[in-house]
Amino acid sequence: MCGRFTQLFTWQELHDFYALIDPQALSLEPSWNIAPTQEAGVVVREEQGFVYRRMRWGLVPMWAKDMSIGNQAINARVETAAEKPVFRGAWKSRRCVVPASGFYEWRETPLPGKSQTAKSPFYIARRDGRPLTFAGLWERWKDGMLSFTILTQEACASLSDLHSRMPVMLAPEAIGPWLGGANPVCEPRAGEALRIVPVSPKMGSPRYNEPGCIEALPPAG
Repeated sequence: MCGRFTQLFTWQELHDFYALIDPQALSLEPSWNIAPTQEAGVVVREEQGFVYRRMRWGLVPMWAKDMSIGNQAINARVETAAEKPVFRGAWKSRRCVVPASGFYEWRETPLPGKSQTAKSPFYIARRDGRPLTFAGLWERWKDGMLSFTILTQEACASLSDLHSRMPVMLAPEAIGPWLGGANPVCEPRAGEALRIVPVSPKMGSPRYNEPGCIEALPPAG
């Protein structure tokens, strides 16, 4: 599962890491809390090379009658996306990658003396600060609206206590083959490169979008 992520890089960092061919530099606004139905930056392959595009998160297939289907299509299981009607066309010919500085996941913890549980958010990013590259699919809908989804796979050991699924994270050398039509290959030992820190529950609101979203909470007690 991937329900929130961050994009905090400069244009130069993005341009250099993905060897983009866009003709002009963009002034990118950082986002500490990208939520479904919001716009985010993705990288797609065009005839001359890799380019940056802004798209709505939540894939809306070209045959959809309205955009609401995208609210349930923010993630696509890598094991079944090629056969699912909502993702099948994009799997064949509309691949993308989603650069992320990090993403969020929630852990359910029991409340002391109660039968209910509480969800505590955690921020997950690479220890070395490099971008995470999520495998994705994209579509073009009415009036040229572009949308995307993030592929997920079974969670690695270091993330499995947070959620059973995680984004498909590509190694740099796997980006080109994925965009060219190959099956996605998750970065080997990806979990070992990640740091996981508890963060403020305030980031659960999409309206809370500031550096405090990713600041680690002090140790309890």
